[in-house]
Amino acid sequence: MILYTTMPQELVYQTPVSEFGKQEIIQYEGIPLLVERDENQSYRVIQVMSTDPTHFLDGRCTPGRILTNNRF
Repeated sequence: MILYTTMPQELVYQTPVSEFGKQEIIQYEGIPLLVERDENQSYRVIQVMSTDPTHFLDGRCTPGRILTNNRF
Protein backbone atom coordinates (compact mmCIF):
# COMPACT_ATOMS: atom_id res chain seq x y z
CA MET A 1 0.00 0.00 0.00
CA ILE A 2 1.27 3.48 -0.86
CA LEU A 3 0.16 6.40 1.26
CA TYR A 4 0.44 9.83 -0.34
CA THR A 5 0.22 12.52 2.32
CA THR A 6 1.86 15.76 3.38
CA MET A 7 1.49 14.84 7.06
CA PRO A 8 4.65 13.88 8.99
CA GLN A 9 5.23 10.19 9.56
CA GLU A 10 4.95 10.69 13.36
CA LEU A 11 1.31 11.76 12.96
CA VAL A 12 0.36 8.93 10.63
CA TYR A 13 2.12 6.16 12.60
CA GLN A 14 1.75 7.25 16.21
CA THR A 15 3.64 5.80 19.16
CA PRO A 16 1.84 3.10 21.17
CA VAL A 17 0.39 4.23 24.50
CA SER A 18 2.57 1.75 26.41
CA GLU A 19 5.70 3.68 25.40
CA PHE A 20 4.48 6.80 27.21
CA GLY A 21 4.62 5.01 30.57
CA LYS A 22 8.43 5.11 30.43
CA GLN A 23 8.52 8.90 30.01
CA GLU A 24 8.67 11.48 32.77
CA ILE A 25 9.64 15.10 33.32
CA ILE A 26 12.67 15.65 35.55
CA GLN A 27 14.73 18.64 36.69
CA TYR A 28 18.37 18.31 35.63
CA GLU A 29 20.47 21.11 37.14
CA GLY A 30 17.44 23.42 37.01
CA ILE A 31 16.47 22.48 33.44
CA PRO A 32 13.13 20.68 32.94
CA LEU A 33 13.58 17.70 30.61
CA LEU A 34 11.27 15.08 29.15
CA VAL A 35 13.18 11.81 29.50
CA GLU A 36 12.66 8.11 28.91
CA ARG A 37 13.86 5.58 31.49
CA ASP A 38 15.66 2.54 30.14
CA GLU A 39 16.31 -0.87 31.71
CA ASN A 40 19.63 0.27 33.26
CA GLN A 41 17.81 2.94 35.32
CA SER A 42 19.42 5.70 33.28
CA TYR A 43 17.53 8.35 31.32
CA ARG A 44 17.61 9.31 27.64
CA VAL A 45 16.69 12.93 26.95
CA ILE A 46 13.75 13.26 24.58
CA GLN A 47 12.96 16.97 24.76
CA VAL A 48 13.97 20.14 26.61
CA MET A 49 10.80 21.47 28.24
CA SER A 50 12.19 24.86 29.27
CA THR A 51 11.18 28.29 27.98
CA ASP A 52 14.69 29.67 28.53
CA PRO A 53 16.56 29.81 25.18
CA THR A 54 19.93 29.24 26.84
CA HIS A 55 18.79 25.79 28.03
CA PHE A 56 18.44 24.68 24.41
CA LEU A 57 22.08 25.62 23.78
CA ASP A 58 23.36 23.66 26.79
CA GLY A 59 25.21 20.60 25.47
CA ARG A 60 24.67 18.63 28.69
CA CYS A 61 20.96 18.11 27.97
CA THR A 62 20.66 17.71 24.22
CA PRO A 63 18.05 15.21 22.95
CA GLY A 64 19.47 11.69 22.72
CA ARG A 65 21.95 12.21 25.55
CA ILE A 66 22.05 9.55 28.28
CA LEU A 67 21.85 10.75 31.90
CA THR A 68 22.68 8.42 34.79
CA ASN A 69 21.05 8.52 38.22
CA ASN A 70 24.18 9.81 39.95
CA ARG A 71 23.99 13.08 37.96
CA PHE A 72 20.78 14.34 39.65
